[in-house]
Amino acid sequence: MRVIRTVRLRLVPVSFENAGQLWKMLQQPDLRTYQDLPNLGRNAFAELVGSRPRQLVPGGTGRFEWMVKPLRSRDALGWVSLRIVERETNAGEIGYSILREHRGHGIATEAVRALLREAFEAAGLSCVQAFCVPDNLASLRLLERLNFRSDGVLPHGATVSGRPVNVLIHRLERNRWVQSGKTMEMPASAYPA
Repeated sequence: MRVIRTVRLRLVPVSFENAGQLWKMLQQPDLRTYQDLPNLGRNAFAELVGSRPRQLVPGGTGRFEWMVKPLRSRDALGWVSLRIVERETNAGEIGYSILREHRGHGIATEAVRALLREAFEAAGLSCVQAFCVPDNLASLRLLERLNFRSDGVLPHGATVSGRPVNVLIHRLERNRWVQSGKTMEMPASAYPA
């Protein structure tokens, strides 16, 4: 996997060597409000990450994950992920989370936009899905901004805080992404300081 750069961000591939930084972020309790995160120790998490594929190529499968970092800092602001399963290698599922203190500045939108470009161009996917719990209004607005369409409800589609919850399915087809101006990036001056 490669480092992905945007106007303000670097998306750095998660590997065995830097998995501890992501593991540390995963320990923040507010991140478990809308998602079920792995409850593994640091070493077990690093081993899991180390077993993931190292290259994102057309037809490739597995979980691909990047930490979201500012261009000139080593600090992670959150992460984004792409999961491609063997039974449907032309489609993927994205995930994303930004730490609370960095929300509301367009970071998730910028990072997910870059992830979509990687999914459609590098992996050659024809469709990307995102699953979101109905209460996560910020995530729903992000998906709407990026031109995803609602694709129904998956009853008890996830477990959050130990209880089953419904999830909303969102879908973005490659042709819709292309038509929406996939390469358009906001100039740096358009972002809040």
